[in-house]
Amino acid sequence: MLERHVAMQGYVDVLRTPGLRVPLLATVIGALPLGMLGLSLLLYAHERTGSLAVGGLATAAFGLGNAVGLSAQGRLIDRYGQPKVVAAAGLACAILGIFLVTAAPLVDWRGFVVVAGAGMGAGIPATTGSMRVLLAELVREGEARTAGYALLAVLFQLAVLTGPLLTSLLLVAAGPEEAVLAGGFLACGAALLFAGTRASRTWRPLRGSVSRGGARTGKGLAVLLLLMAGAGVSAGAVAVAVPAAALSLGSAADSGMLIATSSAGQIIAGLAFGAVSWRWSHARLMLVALAGSALAVGLAAWAANSLALLFPALFLVGLCGGPSAIASSALLDTLAPRSALTRAYTLMVSVWLLGDAVGNAVSGVVAGSLGHRPTLALGACWLAALFVVGTLLRRALDPGPGPAASGRSEERGPARAG
Repeated sequence: MLERHVAMQGYVDVLRTPGLRVPLLATVIGALPLGMLGLSLLLYAHERTGSLAVGGLATAAFGLGNAVGLSAQGRLIDRYGQPKVVAAAGLACAILGIFLVTAAPLVDWRGFVVVAGAGMGAGIPATTGSMRVLLAELVREGEARTAGYALLAVLFQLAVLTGPLLTSLLLVAAGPEEAVLAGGFLACGAALLFAGTRASRTWRPLRGSVSRGGARTGKGLAVLLLLMAGAGVSAGAVAVAVPAAALSLGSAADSGMLIATSSAGQIIAGLAFGAVSWRWSHARLMLVALAGSALAVGLAAWAANSLALLFPALFLVGLCGGPSAIASSALLDTLAPRSALTRAYTLMVSVWLLGDAVGNAVSGVVAGSLGHRPTLALGACWLAALFVVGTLLRRALDPGPGPAASGRSEERGPARAG
């Protein structure tokens, strides 16, 4: 399984690649609003309406808007290029934020914040998806490219974790409306910074049709999207069960520490995964991570009668979840043609977000009636079912060196990444 350890050399190679550091920085800045705006919109809606239910709807609308917006931006980027689409989305997010805090006091309708929140979610620029494509173009060596995907995932996770902390500081210093504005301005600034980089400006979408392997890779991409949507459902179940466990076993404040523990596991596993050269295919690695996640969430369900046991169990959940996300991203190099790579990545993230929203909704009912332990057990069973489905359909995920692979090689040749 393990061919050789390459320490941190893969990360060094990525960071030394000309033209990648500034867009990578812009990507991190662009991920901060994802951790800021959900909480900011919830608190702002509560301040305006006095209802936590409306605040929850505003947060959900933001997430759904983000899913739809990413998918739309991916299609547009693969047609018109990165700078125009990313910059326009970031500007729209900032303008909608200004419109929201300016007009909300004048509009006597509770749903206004919900609708505006959905618009801000749709305007979050697809910097992470665009960065994923630049890594595939500019980092030619396979092992270093996988390290790049791992680095991107780790930095994204760190940014999403930092977002709520920034929101907390803004709430203390100002208020929720300033936090909403800050999230919109950060999205806009990151989009303009990314769009102005040479790597983004010189990247060109590829015109033309997919090679003869397209039908086969299309089936593999459909299987991958199915698995990612299912993984999102399980993540949504865990996201509901963890605060429910904190409320049952301790206090609401413990939920933040529990979530941070799982995120720490993801970060550590992501760094380790990218620092190692693997002999197994990315399809097999993803399935192994799915199996590990099912066992880890099941262990969390067993341990969820004690906070002391739940912390290490959730750390293990994070350790298993990190490699799965990176392997899924790396699979796109095989399953999606270069001409649709941005669209494929943003679609993959979008279906995960939609699955997460479904998991939130269903698990809220389950946790409310049965408790947090059955909710976690449900998430574990769901992951086990996904592992079985993925194993049965693995041949579609791992097409091997056929026409599809050669088609990807041919498409990469004329690409201009800068």
